[in-house]
Amino acid sequence: MKVLRLLMSLALFALVFTQCKKDDFTAGISDPVLKGAKPTGTYTVTVENISTPYDYFESGVQAIPEGKDSPGPALPGDLYKFSFHAGPQHKLSIATMYGWSNDGFFAFGDMGIDLYDEDTPVTGDITSMLMLWDAGTEENQEPGMDNPHDGANVTDGMIQLMSAVGDGFDYGTVETNLKLTLDYEGNSLFTVTVENLESSKTPVSPIVWVVHFADQSPIFTQGEMDYGQGLEDVAETGNPGVLSSYLDMHSGYVSPIAPVLWVLHDKKDMPVFTTRDPDYGWGLEILAETGNPGPLFESLTAEGFETGIQATPFGSSENGPIFPGQKYIFSIEGGVGQSLSLATMLGASNDVFFSAGDKGIKLSNGASEKDITHFVELYDAGTEVNEYPGAKGPEDSEEANVVQLLENVDDGFLWPTAEQLIKVTIKKN
Repeated sequence: MKVLRLLMSLALFALVFTQCKKDDFTAGISDPVLKGAKPTGTYTVTVENISTPYDYFESGVQAIPEGKDSPGPALPGDLYKFSFHAGPQHKLSIATMYGWSNDGFFAFGDMGIDLYDEDTPVTGDITSMLMLWDAGTEENQEPGMDNPHDGANVTDGMIQLMSAVGDGFDYGTVETNLKLTLDYEGNSLFTVTVENLESSKTPVSPIVWVVHFADQSPIFTQGEMDYGQGLEDVAETGNPGVLSSYLDMHSGYVSPIAPVLWVLHDKKDMPVFTTRDPDYGWGLEILAETGNPGPLFESLTAEGFETGIQATPFGSSENGPIFPGQKYIFSIEGGVGQSLSLATMLGASNDVFFSAGDKGIKLSNGASEKDITHFVELYDAGTEVNEYPGAKGPEDSEEANVVQLLENVDDGFLWPTAEQLIKVTIKKN
């Protein structure tokens, strides 16, 4: 049986970089700093989340129809396919031009569609979730092959359903033009098929897609003007370039960093873990999987180590993880020559944590602040099978492996380096 998860749910936190509730990391921690030692010297440690605060999780464009060699529209009988990763906290939005219109485009609602029903992936025919929209940027003309596409520009139009425009033209229905299916491939991987039916009245343009979080409207907002980020190009010309580039610039992996456990020890000791050995069973598994350092703190205290937890972000009065731009600052009291070990969960992972190695780093006597980030690495606790970084899908498979550097784990995923995510400094006061 997996140990009970005490903290981390990673449920979506709207319009925040990743979807973790801060309370999930700190349940059961009543004092943000827990320590106890006779002072021989005071050091200030700063742990900062320096990761890029991306708005969205993944995005892309599918420009080549299946069976074709070059980018182009999908004519009746053609189809596009694209794949992406997503977890239960994510949604999907797309946009593709109704080719024989002036500024019509197919999309889901402005907040996208759910990809999971609780923890069960949504699969099957999702055509009913798609709608035909008017971008409100050009006056409509009768759709069809003979449409001259020279309608007057509209400078204050609002995005609305085409059915609400009342232009009197026949666009067909979504169901007579397109069929969308959603398949789940496992390990948070989905595939969407967009089929332009033989009965369709129009070609459709390359598909721009984005995986995002709840309460986000990344492509448009119903009843408001176009954002000016490229949707007008998609809706009027079918060109996905501007919109897909914008979404790409604002999509990527973001993770909170959980409360930090620290422990002072002799240079010969390895109190938190031993590289290439299984977890001791003292609480590292819970820290690495849930973000909760409490059980490990209690075990280290029982073993006689001087140890503590920093759970309150600098400038906050409440315990919680740190998001991009936030930091923990705490003081320790130790002697020159002692070693300091740190452990904190990489929040958007299954069992990955930051550490300065099994023997920690030696405290020195210099008064200047030292950047010790180069000593910090990402480690895999070897207790749970990795999933696609940041997806946190419904699979929850235990493994009985060893604690090791994440870069040595052959999981097939591209993980960021520790130096892309965290900065750690220490100064002797």
